[in-house]
Amino acid sequence: MAASTFDWSEYLKLAEELGKRTDEASLRSAISRAYYYVFHLALKRAQANDFTFVTGGMHTQLWRVFKESPEPDCRKLGEIASRLKRQRERADYDSIFARVDEEIPGMLADARDFSTLLVKLPARHPNPKAMRQ
Repeated sequence: MAASTFDWSEYLKLAEELGKRTDEASLRSAISRAYYYVFHLALKRAQANDFTFVTGGMHTQLWRVFKESPEPDCRKLGEIASRLKRQRERADYDSIFARVDEEIPGMLADARDFSTLLVKLPARHPNPKAMRQ
């Protein structure tokens, strides 16, 4: 059987399902899946515009392309991504995440907003060669 390309929107669907549960493992996983949904959307777009990364720090390098773009909507996407990444790191690494359940609605809204804004962004963005110095 031939492998097919994974549909990253399945991560958002899973995040929404997990976010309805009450156990902490599911809530933490919802945050992580929402982040990785956004990450893969952004990576695909950036790679279409010749983004390449050097060994190590792929996430940091990807978000830098967005945050240092001269395009305001790219910078807004970078801000959303940074919020999602911080929360994903808390969910994945911190042994205590107080009120994690309260973070879910905002995380899911940020992921949906990111997707909507990315779709509206002209295809030429983000442009790694146009980063602000």
